[in-house]
Amino acid sequence: MIKIRRKGYLLLLLAFPLGFLLTSYHGAENFVSASPVSVTGEGYVAKVERTSGGYPKLTVRVDLTETATGEIHKDQKVYMIDMDRGTFTEGEEITFSGSAQPFDHGDIFSGYNEYLYLNAEGYDCKMFPESLEKTGEHHNTAGTIAAAWNHRVKNVLETILPQKERALAEAMITGDRDDIDAGIEELYTQAGVTHILCISGLHMSLLAFYISVILRRILHQSQRKTAAVTLCICMAFLFLTGFSPSSVRAMVMISLVCLGQIIYQRHEWLNSIALAALVILLVNPFYLWSAGFQLSFLSVLGIYVGSHVIPKGHTWYGKIGEMMGISFFAALFGMPVAAYHFYYISTVSVLANLVILPLSGILLGCTMLAALCGMIFLPAGVFMAGPVYVIFQIYEKVCQLVTMIPYSYVAVGKPSVIGILCFYGLVCLICFYRPQMRFRVGTAACTALLLVMLLGNRLLWHRNTLAFLDVGQGDCIVLTTYDHRAIVIDGGGKYNKELGENTGTTILEPYLASKGVTQIDAVFLSHLDSDHSMGILELLNDMPVEGVYVSAMEAVDVQMEEQLQEIMEKNQISLYTMKHGDMIRSEAFGEMKCLFPIYVDQTEESENERSLVLRYVYGDTSVLFTGDLEAKQESLLERNNLIEETDILKVSHHGSKTASTESFLQALTPETAVISCGTNNLYGHPHQEVLERLSACGAEILRTDEMGSVVVNIPPEGTAEVTTAAERKPIYERIKEAMEGTPIP
Repeated sequence: MIKIRRKGYLLLLLAFPLGFLLTSYHGAENFVSASPVSVTGEGYVAKVERTSGGYPKLTVRVDLTETATGEIHKDQKVYMIDMDRGTFTEGEEITFSGSAQPFDHGDIFSGYNEYLYLNAEGYDCKMFPESLEKTGEHHNTAGTIAAAWNHRVKNVLETILPQKERALAEAMITGDRDDIDAGIEELYTQAGVTHILCISGLHMSLLAFYISVILRRILHQSQRKTAAVTLCICMAFLFLTGFSPSSVRAMVMISLVCLGQIIYQRHEWLNSIALAALVILLVNPFYLWSAGFQLSFLSVLGIYVGSHVIPKGHTWYGKIGEMMGISFFAALFGMPVAAYHFYYISTVSVLANLVILPLSGILLGCTMLAALCGMIFLPAGVFMAGPVYVIFQIYEKVCQLVTMIPYSYVAVGKPSVIGILCFYGLVCLICFYRPQMRFRVGTAACTALLLVMLLGNRLLWHRNTLAFLDVGQGDCIVLTTYDHRAIVIDGGGKYNKELGENTGTTILEPYLASKGVTQIDAVFLSHLDSDHSMGILELLNDMPVEGVYVSAMEAVDVQMEEQLQEIMEKNQISLYTMKHGDMIRSEAFGEMKCLFPIYVDQTEESENERSLVLRYVYGDTSVLFTGDLEAKQESLLERNNLIEETDILKVSHHGSKTASTESFLQALTPETAVISCGTNNLYGHPHQEVLERLSACGAEILRTDEMGSVVVNIPPEGTAEVTTAAERKPIYERIKEAMEGTPIP
């Protein structure tokens, strides 16, 4: 049983309600919270990075002036992307004009939440400037001086190390991960050692340890002097590399240790952890929702618990066992939250860290010495870079070996918050209480509850989930079954986005990962228009797909058809054509029946007119998917008596007035109508006439442009449950609404 001398855990528990309460204050609306505002501005570039597409991503500190009112907003931190690909350096003064935009709130069901991430970084708004010019002046601040030093370090590393190793070394000592090879980053992720690739608490702790050893054991300095110098150097390193949550957490804990040594007072670990959490949340409570903050503190808590639970090793193999045990607890405490944010867990991180962690101290020391020596005398830097190169080669081999182990990197999907809390409750029961009878009963009950939450749908409830994903102006629907099968109907797509940056990569695949899906049983492509097919092309490149089903009618867009066939041939995916009467059926999946095309030998003028129409039935729920079918084809379905009453209708052509005729809707009489369209789209979808016709037939209208993704949980018996992203806002947004008394737009 763990005994706590000082009640630090009470202070730690206080950190969480504090973060909840302060979120509302820090999330207070500013001048650009609701809609874009036309502005002009002047200021300076504080930080220069690059997007995945290679565009300059700038952090700028500026004064903004509203064009319409002349109101001035002082010292705004703006997230700016220069679409003209200009060249910038930190400290350059700039003038610009354009539209200051609010952050996207993201989709609760999957994907990147821009609002949360950029608020946690302290930004006020984002911009894609219409004009951006340098004034020729230079603005010196502490931040630009730190950036200049980082550039000097990068230039030295670029000279003394090959490109791959140079990018890894840059990430370790400057925090810049832009140039890391995607394959290497994925390898480190699968091995569970990505903490090596960022400025983390590990690096801060190692730096403090090195300074302490050099001063105390080699230079024989006093405890007070050692603590004071260590504190100053670590503060300087934190300043030069940025203030990530994990490095700030480590800095607070190091400060407490050093201050304790200066005044001859011992510190207590749990109190240090709690105080670090409070300090960070007081500065910015949005960090409470940050994956970096959560994983950093949970890992440290895991080390704390492991150090008290694992028996001390007195032999060399005993010490290895102790280190493995503590590493296991650190990984165990982080796994549920890692799964919640990233949908995957590494089961081999403990093995990899047996080699990675002991060498990380040597690696960090040699990297910093190599950079420092290279600034003074380049050949000395080249000499010191030798061990850096060798250790990175060892890291790569170790990661390759451990990831060859079966189930080393497992897709677990996004666990529920209640399930995560039950997991930590179970771990605390096991670690903190003696094995008495009531403890055993409580542990058994918690374990059973956790298993039911994780496996209950597969074993007991048999609910399937149908998601109409918000992909902007386009269609994308995913059906996941209770036995973890997945069907995709269309994938959305944006005309101005390249493959690799389109909706398949940014929206569809993250959602599939959040459901724990690693392969697709079938893809139904209604037609080849880009707003339905581009995401599918990305999906076929990135995930195993058993088969693709398309309309049996001759394609109109020959170029897109050739691109689809090329990708399918490259990935050895089977292609099937569908016509009226074709059907796919299974007990877990339900029934998917093709209603259109009826006559495959006729030709049409547009892709819309050859759209697949599919009717899905599971239990007591029926859903009709209409693609972009037009009124002429709807009439053809009516004349052939192929229309049946439907519970849920995916409205054709994003709500265009050229479809969804009155007679067609009256024959369907849908209870729910889902319209997938983009906010303020150029086509004016959905048209008012269609909305009036849907209302006249008694349908509840759900629009992705207003409500985000729409998710339907379909039971084997009874009524389906429909939820929208707008109804399931993240916790921090619901808190803000409750405290302000107004809904977030």
